[in-house]
Amino acid sequence: MQKSAAPAIEVVPYRWVILTMMVACFLFTFIVRFTWPPLIPVVVPALNMKMAQAGAFMSAFYFGYIITQIPAGLLADRFGVRLLLALSLIVEGIATFAMAYITNFEQGFWLRVVTGLGAGAVYSACARSLMEWFPPQERGTAFGIMLAAVSGGIVLSGFVVPPLNTWFGWTGAFQAVGSFTVVMGILIYFLVKSSTTVVGGNMFQGFKIVFGNKDLILTSLSGFCLLWVELGTATWTVAHVKKLGFGLKEAGFILMWYGLGGLIAPMISGWLSDKIGHRKWIYIACLVVIAPLTLYFGSQQTLPMLSFVGFLFGVFSYAANPHLTIMISEFAGRAWAATANGASNFFFQLASMICPWIVGLSIDWTGTYDWVWWIMAAGPLLGIILMLPVNPENKAE
Repeated sequence: MQKSAAPAIEVVPYRWVILTMMVACFLFTFIVRFTWPPLIPVVVPALNMKMAQAGAFMSAFYFGYIITQIPAGLLADRFGVRLLLALSLIVEGIATFAMAYITNFEQGFWLRVVTGLGAGAVYSACARSLMEWFPPQERGTAFGIMLAAVSGGIVLSGFVVPPLNTWFGWTGAFQAVGSFTVVMGILIYFLVKSSTTVVGGNMFQGFKIVFGNKDLILTSLSGFCLLWVELGTATWTVAHVKKLGFGLKEAGFILMWYGLGGLIAPMISGWLSDKIGHRKWIYIACLVVIAPLTLYFGSQQTLPMLSFVGFLFGVFSYAANPHLTIMISEFAGRAWAATANGASNFFFQLASMICPWIVGLSIDWTGTYDWVWWIMAAGPLLGIILMLPVNPENKAE
């Protein structure tokens, strides 16, 4: 395999500032995307929407999100990440703020598309930044901490959005989240910088490295299967729990436990992989547990068990995330880490766009949530099969 020409990484203390900013980027990107699920039971009747349309709002976000993945990755590899990340958060914040003024499904749908367009640069640019600043022996820890912000956003959304809705209504909840996201985008612009002047070559070289790599493609497709269950769960848990007879507060509490498990797990899993290696097999082990745990979670009826099983569900689901991102980044090398992660996230987010819509249709057709968990459990089973032939030693550096 072609080796990266990037120089050795100089380990300096400012890498922890960079990591903090990347965590902030991820945190706010996931808060804006998951501000919607806790508000589904409130906004759907207010705007006379159907549940399939509610799911389509999440699909709309990911429609915009996947469009910018590959272009954003190329731009981050060529020109750096600072301006790209700042603009991303500002666009997300403005579009989320504007959700407070929608009066019908169509307006909300297109605003969610714009929110997704703004968020599309975050994953690839953050991965590029950590590949620049952190040496291989610290990447599990760094990526684990950053990807813990995925669940951090879910936790905060479930914890903060319901009270915002109570205090200010659903319009005030969108306004508050949007405003804070814009402020964070401005801070990102002033605090983020690059550790190196190394950039990728021409885009055709990058496409050849990324799309000609069998291991990278199979890992990306497996990531599609992981995101299928992760984002489907995060989107529909609140509505499912309300269907069981609990209130919005209790539903948000259960989702908070799911997110808390996902907050802790990537940091431990990433650190462990730095110590013992075997990122591929840690990832596969997580998928083996996730599939039956999805069905078990969906079968629970009581608040204590929904919370406990939801916590375990979050632990094993999100423990898989850092290894997926690190393997993809290292298959491409530092020179093309953003392009590789943009391309792979394109595959990932197709699941995030399709799954909420399919689940919403199943609910509309059957009037129950009986098929929801079977649909989502199929994802990790296929993901295991796709990962078996992957050789994680085929690194570009």
